[in-house]
Amino acid sequence: MHTESENLPVLVVDIGNTNIVCALYSSGQIAWSARLYSSHQKTADEYYAILRTLLEEAASLGQKSALELINGIGHIALGSVVPELTRVWKHLFRKYFPALVTEITALSPLGLKYKVPDPAFIGSDLIANAFGAWKKHACSAIVVDLGTATTIQVVGKDGSFEGAVIAPGLKTGAANLFSRAAQLYEIEMVNPPVLLGTNTSEAVLSGIIHGHAFMLETFLQKLKRQYFDHKPLTTILTGGMAELLKPLVPSVDLVDKSLTTDGFYLALQKVLERS
Repeated sequence: MHTESENLPVLVVDIGNTNIVCALYSSGQIAWSARLYSSHQKTADEYYAILRTLLEEAASLGQKSALELINGIGHIALGSVVPELTRVWKHLFRKYFPALVTEITALSPLGLKYKVPDPAFIGSDLIANAFGAWKKHACSAIVVDLGTATTIQVVGKDGSFEGAVIAPGLKTGAANLFSRAAQLYEIEMVNPPVLLGTNTSEAVLSGIIHGHAFMLETFLQKLKRQYFDHKPLTTILTGGMAELLKPLVPSVDLVDKSLTTDGFYLALQKVLERS
């Protein structure tokens, strides 16, 4: 059953291990987004203070106050891979938001078809990316998400969730290298100017960036051969480092920076349709 609240703005909150991404959708389009650091030390009240400050920007676009905007949100789509922070944010929503909260998980009635009898272990980010690729791009796809972990997954145009690869993220691997090698120092993540560096900075950049790009290209080539029954497979790159990696990974077809939050938004609409 549809309600009047479904015509109101929707807030998407995607809780990851490193960042929490918040996005506001109005009339089906993303109107505002912000990213904040995932901290296990912050309380619901502290997170609310940060979120309300960030929402001032979105509210000003409609000549409203942040409180007016918060009270006008009809639904919240919540996705999280951090159970401790899930509890904190659910408490935040109960205390400060009148909106209805829907947590998107592998058990949500989305129509995706899984290869395992109990898909509950599959992270909400993978679900959002798969559903977003399926419904937004309407094709069989390989989705690569460059976050704390780099995930690679295949979803068929019939909604079949074929499985996923989870590897250390580009920045995660770099941080581990810097912390363990005494003579190395953190450097800005930019495209390496050469394949073989002639100084420490160039050598580290090539190892980190090219190394990740080569890993991705090999996976993509093998997946396209293995899942030939889903041909053609469109390769979609998302995540914070997507623009940096795309020129170095020939098999990538397109970059969709908002795929995950769009996936959560579209998943919410699907759940509402079935309620």
